[in-house]
Amino acid sequence: MFTESMTAVAEDVFVFPVSFAQQRLWFLDQLQPGDPTYNIFAAARLKGRLDITALRSSLNEVVRRHESLRTTFAEVEGQTVQIVTSDVSVDLPVISLAHLDANDRDAEFERMSELESQTPFDLSQLPLLRTRLLRMSEEEHVFFLTMHHIISDGWSIGVLVRELATFYEAEVNCCSPDLLELPIQYADYASWQRETLQGEALESQLSYWKQQLAGVTAGLELPADRPRPPVRTFASASQSIELSDELSESLRALSRRHGVTLFMTLVTVFKILFHRFTQQEDIVVGSPIAGRNRSETKGLIGCFLNTLVLRTNLGGNPTFRELLERVNQTTTGAYAHEDLPFEKLLEELQPERDLSRTPLFQVFFNMLNLPDGEIELPDLSVELLPPRDVGAKFDATIYVRELNRRIAIELVYNADLYADERMRHTLAQFECVLSQVVENSDRRIGEYSLVTAESQRILPDPTEILSSKWEGAVHAIFSRQARSAPERAAIVGESETWTYGDLESRANKLANYMRAQGAATEDIVAIYGHRSPALVWALIGTLKAGAAFLILDPAYPPARLVDYLEVAKPKGWIQLEAAGPLPQSLQDYVWSMPCRFRLELPARDLGQPFASISSNDPGVDVRADDLAYISFTSGSTGRPKGVQGCHGSLTHFLPWLQRTFGLDHHDRYSMLSGLSHDPLHRDVFTPLQLGASICIPNREAIEVPGRLAEWMQRQRVTITHLTPAMGQLLTETFPGDAAREVDSLRYAFLVGDVLTKRDVARLRTLAPAVTVINYYGSTETQRAVSYHVARNDEERADENGKQILPLGKGIEDVQLLVLNASNDLAGIGETAEIYLRSPHIARGYLDEPVLTSERFIVNPF
Repeated sequence: MFTESMTAVAEDVFVFPVSFAQQRLWFLDQLQPGDPTYNIFAAARLKGRLDITALRSSLNEVVRRHESLRTTFAEVEGQTVQIVTSDVSVDLPVISLAHLDANDRDAEFERMSELESQTPFDLSQLPLLRTRLLRMSEEEHVFFLTMHHIISDGWSIGVLVRELATFYEAEVNCCSPDLLELPIQYADYASWQRETLQGEALESQLSYWKQQLAGVTAGLELPADRPRPPVRTFASASQSIELSDELSESLRALSRRHGVTLFMTLVTVFKILFHRFTQQEDIVVGSPIAGRNRSETKGLIGCFLNTLVLRTNLGGNPTFRELLERVNQTTTGAYAHEDLPFEKLLEELQPERDLSRTPLFQVFFNMLNLPDGEIELPDLSVELLPPRDVGAKFDATIYVRELNRRIAIELVYNADLYADERMRHTLAQFECVLSQVVENSDRRIGEYSLVTAESQRILPDPTEILSSKWEGAVHAIFSRQARSAPERAAIVGESETWTYGDLESRANKLANYMRAQGAATEDIVAIYGHRSPALVWALIGTLKAGAAFLILDPAYPPARLVDYLEVAKPKGWIQLEAAGPLPQSLQDYVWSMPCRFRLELPARDLGQPFASISSNDPGVDVRADDLAYISFTSGSTGRPKGVQGCHGSLTHFLPWLQRTFGLDHHDRYSMLSGLSHDPLHRDVFTPLQLGASICIPNREAIEVPGRLAEWMQRQRVTITHLTPAMGQLLTETFPGDAAREVDSLRYAFLVGDVLTKRDVARLRTLAPAVTVINYYGSTETQRAVSYHVARNDEERADENGKQILPLGKGIEDVQLLVLNASNDLAGIGETAEIYLRSPHIARGYLDEPVLTSERFIVNPF
């Protein structure tokens, strides 16, 4: 079966071609010289009377028996070759730790284990096998064995251990070892592989794999805790669990019932996890196969291990039973075409090169079938110690071992990508799904819960009754402040200041005028104007009239504003003169609207048009669910959707805000938010309910770097609401200008985009006393609904390398539920959607009943 292809270069040195696996390992070593990732490290604890001379002699007998242990590698005329030397002996250094106390001895053992496993090999130098013997006491030793993967694999460890034990027993008993001569050597196998894997045999294998892997995507995007480095790293860590006897046996029984192996059952459950974590349907994992399907190879030490690529489509939300059959078919097909080396497959497919990840797959599933951990020898017991990680070859590797009745799972992962806590929880979720699968294998894969007992304790209770206390309308609370302190500054502009008494009187006049013109509860009034005291006045006046406001930003394209008006169909129009004349197309549309009133108000002397109108509060009663405003969002469709905001949402979180942050009437708020966005409500209504002041900058202060910070310092602003983009503008200066400082700023609330720790650092440089809060909300939720207070040490990336601040937790009377496609609570790490639960959300989209029913749903719990 095997043919010999070798060249003698000296009397005791022979050159052979390398196998495909050796070719790739040589390439990887040339790419990253001195990398210990492909070291294979094993250790055994020896208890009893050890004959060190016999062990050393036995070790060299194994080296004599296997050419692979006497092999090095080189490039000859552009070809990688293996060079076999006839006579090689290896040393067995003995290092005594017996003189150390127990703690120091354990520490030195760990240090030396790390050193041995991480010391690289030079593939051109003999030997590619290294041994050490640690004397722990007179009758206890630890044997270290390290080999490079290019001459060995996991199966080979078992071969070496068994033969070493056979030679040792024969040596101490002065007899011949009970071992047959090897029929071939590894170099014979490598030559045979090269010569036979061509022509029709090669094409048959390639045809299957090309069809099986057609269109494989770039990679499995498992959620990571740290950014993926541009070049793949190998730092490793591990977590492990043992399944209970009962669960282990149930899984074996389930596999038997469905006519599959335990391996297939376990890999199917892991694929469900990967699908739920990523929402990808095309899941590809790698899996090793011994590569010793010919009897001559079973007793050899060498690199026979091959890798199979197992691709499964999880589309259509199949049942577990159906998915298991898909995995069965894929795996059976892969076994039938296992002769094609993975290295040859890569050579033929030539997947797009990405230095940050392994080609074709990033997760490896390895069900180990290694020798028993206990070996009995004369006067000596041998315990194989658990293998030691020498580097993460993949993003994640799952090792499965059957230990007596139990199934042991170890997850080795790239520590530069994943935090220990995440991977520990991944194993808990794996066990959780396994338990559900054995109970019912006919459920659809999207129905199995990833919520473990531990995560259940930290998730909100979606059946909890949330308070819906009505704090009163925002304009009514403002009026109480005006009656209490009419002389206090309500609005501070660049050239004028309005007191609470001024604003109350003028807003009452506007409201009474609107009521006289027929404005009714829930009528929509469009307000066209820039930031100004007049804009605040128009908002409060509209609410006092019982109507709802729609702010139109003059900076927006006229066509977009016309779209808004077509949806809103306002009954009133207020145009603030400071905004300038209307563009013609917008003006034509406005004058065609069937409005009850149209007002064009001057920038100053706003009381003049209402000289004869009463300044008494009209006393219009509104309820929490009455319409207060319309805000527009395009969302993902590009078509404007009018969100109907209610009065209750404008005031419900004020008590929480006061208790949490200690805000009061002494604060001074900046009015910086976009005019058409709901964060503007926090700029306007929060200070007016607290009796505080609103500070309004001119346009130049917002647009020119450095001017905004200068204005905030001059106005002694203490509270600001910003987007991250506005925060960057605030901290910018012209080149050469001195850095500004705003020492008055107490709180910066940011919302509207991802907030990074770099943003926090810049704000704290600008305002040393500031506390930064990351708000989260959407137009449909009306106000910020969750918060995270940036810690003092949160200016730098955390231990996981994260730069982005979390969204935090829900505010009072708000739950943020992360639900999966089945509307069940998502497990940690599962890709899902945020659902907001609160009595204080918007009441839907204006004239969009179908979309409203899709997005504003009944609590599924």
